Amino acid sequence: MSGLTLSAMVASIIFGPLGIVLGHMALRQIKKTGADGRGVALAATVIGYIMTAAGILSVIVALTFWNSLDDYNASATESTSASESFVGGPR
Repeated sequence: MSGLTLSAMVASIIFGPLGIVLGHMALRQIKKTGADGRGVALAATVIGYIMTAAGILSVIVALTFWNSLDDYNASATESTSASESFVGGPR
């Protein structure tokens, strides 16, 4: 098994896009040389795609959650109008 194959596997777990690139490079090298490790290189590529998709989905969910907090804060401040007082009720 080549070092590129092992690098692809480690990189796909740590940083998905790098694992995708290295996995494809390892697959090309294995096809050219006939070396062992095609399954590991393919797994590294698939894991890289999954990790990249999970990262993108996590960013979308986090931004959506962050936006909903802004909307919640905006609606909370809008519900308290200038004519209401917290201490004495409506003026």
